[in-house]
Amino acid sequence: MASINLVVKENLDITCMQNDTFKLDMNWVDGNNNPIDLTGYNFKSEVRKKSSNAILLTFENSDFTKDASGNLLMVKSAANMNIKPGVYVYDLQSTHISTNDVSTWLGGLFVIQGDVTG
Repeated sequence: MASINLVVKENLDITCMQNDTFKLDMNWVDGNNNPIDLTGYNFKSEVRKKSSNAILLTFENSDFTKDASGNLLMVKSAANMNIKPGVYVYDLQSTHISTNDVSTWLGGLFVIQGDVTG
């Protein structure tokens, strides 16, 4: 029997510090290693507890800087990163602006390590 996998999501585990500014700088390319024009997309990401649907952190489109050369910067302030240390899950979704197609590009563990200086 034939099968097809429509999942394009890449697995990427993220580890960051509680109460530190969060910055994840990414460069996106297509299968031919050409930069993806990200200006045609909106982005959203949520961090949740593994065992529930409780959202701990949301990255909205305004938390992303994107360009036509495939550069995507995801940022949250230190104040927004005051989250209890632990192991959570996240994913990163894109919505193509002209077609409204939604795709999950990244996902994995989101580990927050406790910090001493608060």
